[in-house]
Amino acid sequence: MEGRVMDKEQVRSLTLAFLMIGSVMLGLFFLGVETDVSDKPPTIAGEEPGSFLIGEVTSITISVNDESIEELELEVSLNEERISDTYVDGNGEYLADISELSTGEYTLFVVARDYLNQETTWETEFTISYPDEGVTEIILDDFETTIEHGSDAILTGNLTHSSIESCDFVWSDSDIEQEQLNVPMDDDGLFSMVFSELNENLTITMEANCGEYIFSTDKVIINYIVEKQQIDDENSTNEDNNTV
Repeated sequence: MEGRVMDKEQVRSLTLAFLMIGSVMLGLFFLGVETDVSDKPPTIAGEEPGSFLIGEVTSITISVNDESIEELELEVSLNEERISDTYVDGNGEYLADISELSTGEYTLFVVARDYLNQETTWETEFTISYPDEGVTEIILDDFETTIEHGSDAILTGNLTHSSIESCDFVWSDSDIEQEQLNVPMDDDGLFSMVFSELNENLTITMEANCGEYIFSTDKVIINYIVEKQQIDDENSTNEDNNTV
């Protein structure tokens, strides 16, 4: 009898033990399912500026969402170079400052990691370029380049560029690389010069260099030919012949 009672007690103990183990395992299972459902990886959204002119975009806003934003770890790199002190604010936003970047192509890469080591990545590519400034062009008016001996030579025209104030406009009657003077012009690039009482041929070289970011150059050469007064010489010759 006693042996049979012991068997019943053992069976009861084992049954309770199995029930307890099963309950614990089932609880852990549901706990795991609940954790997976309620604690998801972070989500990232951000501005994607694409291509723009230098100075038009100075920052890129990145928004991160997570159940525990205060425990979030953020890694940000620009062209594979890690940016230090990258933290989101109370609204889950991070402001990437790009105001000091020069022209070129860039990739901004972001990694957001929560306290369970679940991570999400996001990236955007953008290009910074200089504005189109056009070309530098020296436009000459129509004027006489054949000049009577002792007469004045006139040189007029217009310098064109999108940013006239950036232009360096010079001229020379010799080697412009060695000796040069500024060309007098107004705010619209109009210029006028007079070379008085020419007695011999004259070559004028003009050169303009313009641009704030993208530089361009134009160069022109003007040749003035001075005609001698042959009529007076012929009259003198005829008078000598008549005297003989």
